[in-house]
Amino acid sequence: MSSFSKRFLIHLGAYTILFFLIPFLQTNAAAESMNDLGLWVLLLLMVNPAAVLILNGEAGIRIGFSLILCLLPAVLFTVSVYIFFQGNTSALSYSVMYGVIALASNGIAAMSKRKKDKR
Repeated sequence: MSSFSKRFLIHLGAYTILFFLIPFLQTNAAAESMNDLGLWVLLLLMVNPAAVLILNGEAGIRIGFSLILCLLPAVLFTVSVYIFFQGNTSALSYSVMYGVIALASNGIAAMSKRKKDKR
């Protein structure tokens, strides 16, 4: 199995947990309250972007720039929006945000890898 395939499977597993398993468990939890809203905000604005940043930065350092790994969080979160948020268009903006974060972190990490390799 190639290095890219391993990275792809690791990313797919992490994003599946973040974008599908945790929201599934959250929507099937007890009745909705402000605590649920706080958890959604924490997940959408802090946990998911941090995970996307770290995973794509690590991939950029290890294998260089990969457009597929950059698009993966945006595509998977878009699917998740239609499953868990009933296609809420305001939640779709997070897909764009995760894609931009992934592109930036992967690109910056790949550039630093390239500079390090030149030395």
